Amino acid sequence: MTSTKVTDAHGALVEDHRRLHGLVKRLREAQEPAELAAVLSELHEALTRHFREEESPGGLYDALGVCVPEFREQLGEMVDDHYRIAAGIRDLRDRVQGPLGGVPDELIGEARRLADHLVWHERREHELVDAAAAAAKG
Repeated sequence: MTSTKVTDAHGALVEDHRRLHGLVKRLREAQEPAELAAVLSELHEALTRHFREEESPGGLYDALGVCVPEFREQLGEMVDDHYRIAAGIRDLRDRVQGPLGGVPDELIGEARRLADHLVWHERREHELVDAAAAAAKG
């Protein structure tokens, strides 16, 4: 397998990342309970689908692990992070939908921290792809 496989797998997810950026922006801006719960639900659904595609056979993480086996430990950490992100979004959504009568500042702050973490995760992913493509070229 060559760096082309890594590039192809990454390219297939670029549009998905663009859609996710819009959801992350909405997450940062949400203030009302219904709005925040809706964006959290939409983001959870989009991310679980996105993570499945990245982790699936032939997906980005498979291509990275095959092309550059020394990246497998880092990829495992990224997969673990997928679970933490999805669980954090689901748990926050459930708390927002609870009987609060509003969204306390602490939940808005938590939503923004989740958005920041998603941005960090994507940046880390791009760094891994770049490093794997360079390593696969020799």
